[in-house]
Amino acid sequence: MRTGITGTIRAMILVISFFFVSAGLFGADIYVRAGASGKGSMEEPYGELWKAMERAIRGDVIHVAEGVYTGKGGSGAFIAKVPSLTLAGGYSPDFSSRNPFSSMTILKRAEDYKGDNTGLPNGIVSGQGDHSNLTVDGFVIEGRTRNKYRNTGDISESGSFSGPLFETGSPNVRIRNCIILNPFGVGVYCKWQGEENEVVNTFVLNSFYTGISTRSAQENAVILIKNCTIGFTWNQTNKGGGTSVFIGSQGRTVLENNIFMFNQLYGVHNGFGNEDTVMKDNVFFQCQGGYYHFMDDDGKNLLAWKEEDLKDLNDEPEFYMLWEAGGNTAKAPGLKPDSDYFEKFTNFAAAEPGKLEMDEMNKWRQSLGLPLQAGPGKGKSNYGHAYPLAAVAPNLAAPGSRAGVNMGADFATYASEAAEGKSHDYKTKEFADFKRGTEGVKDMKGEPVSFRAGLGPDKQRWFETIAARSDYRCVMLLKPGEEDEYTRDFMLGYILKGSEAEKAWNKYYKKLKKYNAEGIVIKGVAHYLDDSYMYPVAIVVNEISAE
Repeated sequence: MRTGITGTIRAMILVISFFFVSAGLFGADIYVRAGASGKGSMEEPYGELWKAMERAIRGDVIHVAEGVYTGKGGSGAFIAKVPSLTLAGGYSPDFSSRNPFSSMTILKRAEDYKGDNTGLPNGIVSGQGDHSNLTVDGFVIEGRTRNKYRNTGDISESGSFSGPLFETGSPNVRIRNCIILNPFGVGVYCKWQGEENEVVNTFVLNSFYTGISTRSAQENAVILIKNCTIGFTWNQTNKGGGTSVFIGSQGRTVLENNIFMFNQLYGVHNGFGNEDTVMKDNVFFQCQGGYYHFMDDDGKNLLAWKEEDLKDLNDEPEFYMLWEAGGNTAKAPGLKPDSDYFEKFTNFAAAEPGKLEMDEMNKWRQSLGLPLQAGPGKGKSNYGHAYPLAAVAPNLAAPGSRAGVNMGADFATYASEAAEGKSHDYKTKEFADFKRGTEGVKDMKGEPVSFRAGLGPDKQRWFETIAARSDYRCVMLLKPGEEDEYTRDFMLGYILKGSEAEKAWNKYYKKLKKYNAEGIVIKGVAHYLDDSYMYPVAIVVNEISAE
């Protein structure tokens, strides 16, 4: 039982086909405020987000107040390790209100970090194990302190960490109301799976390769990218890039109401010719290589680079490898980027004559008090300066536009669906009581039991009416004293992924030789299977303890 976790808890009753409620099936509300020293309640929050994430179980909602969070040892690593975890940032210090674009919750590597990258994940936010149904809402994910800059402010490619800022590998990941800034590589790169993925109302800025990639999308995945502002994307030397969105060969990428701007190459790259792509009501501006690059059915690499191309694309999307399209336009979105950064970006771009729409560019430069004509940079001069966080919001929101980030959005209020839980009266059993032929064994259909068992390896045997493969882990529960995984003296155990029970199992499994002689205490619900097993009972595990 975790202590120190309070807050608003909504009771919820869940009916499960096998008529029980697992302990830890629902999460709790956990609170974090930079500099605090509590244990996770609203009144006494954790001071570090990484600690809350390490202790989180399935279904937890972690509410994070404004401030700077640098991860364990200042490494800038925040790892989701359990399913159905929600990270909600942008709260005021007392958690009474939430606006991610004014009360900024900043995740980054510490300015004075002394370690190297050994063992660190690619992302500042990343996933490990089963982290399906992850929601990350209301964070600044800042890559500047993972990069190396010269005295002139130009980025050093050799000294910068090239991993994405956000990288996950489980199904159904949601990114909302975030600022993803200054990645030396991709802003968002996931192994997209499932039909409920989204990047919504999010800035992705100053990327070195692409803002958002769906290149690793799996078959039948759906990724919604909506109301995002993605721009100032650069080429990496000998690697290419410079696009707002890179679309993979599989899955369906849905692009709606976005602003794609100031790309050294394309607004949208569909070079694999994914004809399931949807592109509606997006604004393209200053995409130096063209608005939309695609490969057609005949294997030709083609480019939509004129406004007339966009109009035709809207009318007849099937000729452009699009499932659906409409309302896409090329126009100035009316933003006010940081003047110093903008001058350097346009000076660098001006080194390539003919790449910029100079009339529009000069209007922007004039509005920022800059000379009308950009001065071309030399070599790596003006290359890849960090974009300042202070100049993102509200500067890069388009007032009165349906496209891009909407800073006046209604920000969701999250609360865990914590249950009161079902109190089990566990009946103490011996391991031998579950053996085939034992009196009463066939009557075990949802009986709460407590017994001792050793820890065995994972198995791949599934009975979906007892425990769904997607949510549970199957393990061998050994007769105490057994150590051989090939023994017939075992039962199947099903442990809910990301639960307190799974955390305990993993802890004891590291020292299984210590515990297997007498076994650990297993509390769960017993279900008779059939007599083909020496021990024909499966246990849905609720609790695990040494004593």
